[in-house]
Amino acid sequence: MIRVVTLDSYDDKQLAKFSRTLYTAFGVGSEHTGQFELPSGMPEPLDAEKVLDAVKGVRAYKDDKVLYLTSRKLKERELPSGTAPTNGFSRFGKDKAIITSAGYKDLEVGYKPVARHALHQLGHLWELHHCLDPRCSMYPPWTPSFAQGEPTFCTFCREKSEQKIRLAKS
Repeated sequence: MIRVVTLDSYDDKQLAKFSRTLYTAFGVGSEHTGQFELPSGMPEPLDAEKVLDAVKGVRAYKDDKVLYLTSRKLKERELPSGTAPTNGFSRFGKDKAIITSAGYKDLEVGYKPVARHALHQLGHLWELHHCLDPRCSMYPPWTPSFAQGEPTFCTFCREKSEQKIRLAKS
């Protein structure tokens, strides 16, 4: 199950569409679990790692994945090659990720890029690596064409995610 937890207000119809996209991509249930308060004292832009550590726990089963959604900007990451914009963050192979819809008026306006980032971060939770197919959501998100793509997986990544999900349930 993918549990979507909002840290800001979003339209219920847009969240339902978002959850359907996650269900279509992964073939597992996806639901909006609720809106949680961001812990006090978190300055903007938000440090994605600190948010994942600080936000209170979500009732979930062992194989569930939790995706936090915020409209606030996430802090840029420091990389050996310089700083990189952060639209999402996940701990590879773990159970929690965060994405942002910052820069878009609402989830409907930024639907494709936000959904694509969600698939990408959730893919990392199921231990998917970056893909060489630019049409795939596991394509590196720092590339200029990433935001224009559809929120889908290539055949290889789809099969790999299904395999990982089946293994998690056994």
